This record gives sequence, C-alpha cells and structure tokens, in this order.
Amino acid sequence: MADYAKTAADVLKGVGGEENVQSLVHCMTRLRFVLKDESKADAAALRATPGVITTTQAGGQ
Repeated sequence: MADYAKTAADVLKGVGGEENVQSLVHCMTRLRFVLKDESKADAAALRATPGVITTTQAGGQ
C-alpha cells in the first residue's frame, strides 16, 4: 500500500519546501505548483519519488 503522507512530504521537499510554494492547484492526474524561487526545486529528486511519474516546467508552473 502506498504511503501517501511520505510521498506528500517528499514532493513538498522536492519543490523547495512549504515556504517556496506560492500556490498549488490539482486536477485528476497532476499537481501544479507555482514556486516563489524555481531554483530551489529539485526535479531529479521529484522524479525519484515513488508515485511521481515525471515533472514538467511550463508557464511558471
């Protein structure tokens, strides 16, 4: 069974922490983050997180 709390914590860490999140919107298959400082995000760590398929950066998200 998936550990959703750990996945959520790992994703939050991968985007640079709670203090780096300007906004967050979700749809059925995606989480869309707008970050205060995109350089704090670690795309490789996010992609290595179990449950994360890939990351994409476009339009400030």
